[in-house]
Amino acid sequence: MSDVDRNDEKPASRDVATCPVTRIGGSFDAFDAESYAFYARARAEEPVFYSPQIGFWVVTRYSDIRAILQGDPEIFSAEKVLELLKPLCPAAMNKAIEYGLAVSPTVVDEDPPGHTLHRQALRRGFTPERVAAMEPRTRELVTTRIDAFIRRGRADLVTDLMFEVPALIILEMMGVPRADLMTVRKFAKRLAVFEFGHPSDEEQIEITDTLGEFWRYCERHVDRLIDHPGSDAVSTFIAGMRDAGGSQPLDRQYLTTVTFSIIFAGHETTTNAAAGAFRALLENHDQWNMLCGDPGLITHAVEESLRFYPSVPQWRRITKQPVTIGGVDLPAGARLLLALGSGNRDAGRFVDGDTFDIRRANAGEHLAFGWGRHHCIGDGLARMEMRVALEELSRRLPHLQLVAGQRWEFSPNASFRGPEHVLVTWDPSRNPAPADRP
Repeated sequence: MSDVDRNDEKPASRDVATCPVTRIGGSFDAFDAESYAFYARARAEEPVFYSPQIGFWVVTRYSDIRAILQGDPEIFSAEKVLELLKPLCPAAMNKAIEYGLAVSPTVVDEDPPGHTLHRQALRRGFTPERVAAMEPRTRELVTTRIDAFIRRGRADLVTDLMFEVPALIILEMMGVPRADLMTVRKFAKRLAVFEFGHPSDEEQIEITDTLGEFWRYCERHVDRLIDHPGSDAVSTFIAGMRDAGGSQPLDRQYLTTVTFSIIFAGHETTTNAAAGAFRALLENHDQWNMLCGDPGLITHAVEESLRFYPSVPQWRRITKQPVTIGGVDLPAGARLLLALGSGNRDAGRFVDGDTFDIRRANAGEHLAFGWGRHHCIGDGLARMEMRVALEELSRRLPHLQLVAGQRWEFSPNASFRGPEHVLVTWDPSRNPAPADRP
């Protein structure tokens, strides 16, 4: 038995065999994108509870979540991270077979030693040097998009700005032609609902068609780069796999799965994170004004935004052995939903965690990119893209205002979150003159 509860006061131990449904679990909605008030209640009353809605044990305190993420993979495994919340209906399953859609375990849902080997090879494509090399291109894309709407006086900072920028950057880094942007974007939006939502059978069938087409595209892309490698992240990963495997043949399915997954993760999550940052800063306009007056605060604002509105607020693990978490005894095979967004507001780690403060000293301790061996490999890229977007917006449109009364909409899934739209207005006559810009 392992005990990862790090809280000074433990709730009374409960045996899940006799009490599978807990006091507050029945009122938890895993698909509610604005569940922070519920999380605050859970941290205080029942920090680990069972959700009958999805069949997971939800872990809400920072110390417990971090201990699990850093924990022994023989106890807390990542192997079920990408398991569909809703199994495929027979018709969708038949379509998946027809397309040859056979997503294998990849870096995100592997445990050591395979995870260690594959992560080392993949990191070659996302070094600080490679990220820095993409900054001029990122700034060019951001500037071009702002130029298109700056005189208009209104914009949607998602569709008009961050809808495409992270997608174009990850496509270039992965060696994918820019002409395929909209195909990839359509795929990414569908994958979040497919894996982490509850689509209807009809939606599953339609999404399987989209994913099947993209799977075939990734197969062709990988084959092309195996035969004609470049300097992109897929080619460097292939080279790393060859170095590690020696004379062993390359696992084409694994390479396709990695390409398939990273193209999604590399832009959808950054778009969501940037949208959350725009929302947080403009909802707290004193913070936006502070940032515009002192651009040196932008890197702090990025970290605080990631803490306050993480683009992956809930993630998963499964227990491989009996374990005690937060005073609750769980058996092997218990599915865990790690409420990263809750941990990011836990007063035990972040004073006044529900307050957005870009001067917060420890904002960088957030869980938005996970922790430990599975810490997001693209964190540096996401931070750079968010920083560049905020630098250009605050310099060119410091008088931005949110459209009053707008309704925040989110993709209906349990793990990937960000406002679908962030509507803003400004007075074009107050735009800084071109001479004021560097």
